[in-house]
Formats: sequence, C-alpha cells, structure tokens
Amino acid sequence: MPVLQQLLAWCRLWPWPPRARADATHAQAAAEQAGLLAELELLQLAQTLQEQAHSHGGYEGESFDLMLCIADRLEQHHGWDPEQCDAWLERMGVWDWED
Repeated sequence: MPVLQQLLAWCRLWPWPPRARADATHAQAAAEQAGLLAELELLQLAQTLQEQAHSHGGYEGESFDLMLCIADRLEQHHGWDPEQCDAWLERMGVWDWED
C-alpha cells in the first residue's frame, strides 16, 4: 500500500476533533482528486498520441515509447493492473501497427 494511502487510513482511525477530522477528510478528497486529474491528463495525452498515430500510419519512435511510459505510469502510480495496461495498449492500437 502506498505511503499516502497508509497515512490517510491511519488518519481515519485516529480520534481527531471534528474540525481536524473534516480537514483530514478534505485532504484525502483533494489527494484523490489530484490523482484522478493526473490519470485523466495521461489518458488525454494518450488519446492525442493515438490520433497522431492514425494520421501517420502508426506509432513510431517517441510516440511508441510515450505510450509505453504512460502505461507504466498508470500501473505504478495509479493502481492499474499489468493486464489492464496491456489490454489498454492493445485497445489503443499500439501493437496493431507491426503488421
């Protein structure tokens, strides 16, 4: 479990005064929102790369590498399962251009 999640879980168990508990809840919500926004930005970047790949006949060089980096980031920092990342790369067409 990532350190931030452990800290937030511990904060929920601590008998905080009502105001501090509300602040901790707000901090948790803000952290979750930041994570979701970062994930959305990665997915939007991937969408742009996919559109470029379609117009240029495939993922080449840097765009191919970026798609793999995005998948790696989704796995390591956003909790995606490796199989989910592979399926996503397949849906995005990264592996289709080798034919």
